[in-house]
Amino acid sequence: MALNKIHVDVLLMTLKRNVMVVDDDDLVHLISKRILSAYACVSDVYSAYNGKEALDILHQGCEGAMNLPAVVLLDLHMPIMNGFQFFTEVKEMECLKDSKLVTIMFSSTLDPADIEQAQSLGIDYFFSKPILLEKIESVFRKEFTS
Repeated sequence: MALNKIHVDVLLMTLKRNVMVVDDDDLVHLISKRILSAYACVSDVYSAYNGKEALDILHQGCEGAMNLPAVVLLDLHMPIMNGFQFFTEVKEMECLKDSKLVTIMFSSTLDPADIEQAQSLGIDYFFSKPILLEKIESVFRKEFTS
């Protein structure tokens, strides 16, 4: 029996993927975990409160200590290392060169300069906060269906 597009899309949306939330706001982590738990395609949700913590998680994944995330929900403005600094470092990580890491950047402001910088860096999506279920769902459907 051949699989039609609907069957393939359902299959792709149920394959388990890890997601990492990178934000300095506890409430964002709480809401994101609740939203993401509604999806059968989400396995583990990793939490980092700044870009440096997120890089540490990715390094652990590259070393085989944990599974790498397929999606990163990334805040722009954070202490220690902001979203742009984090993403610039990620692009240099050798172990991720052959991996597709879908990056969704969120910001409380929609400064045109920030949007332009996100696009020039290769960030996949840039949305304003709050993080809405519809935005996440549209990305999952686009990225994880045929």
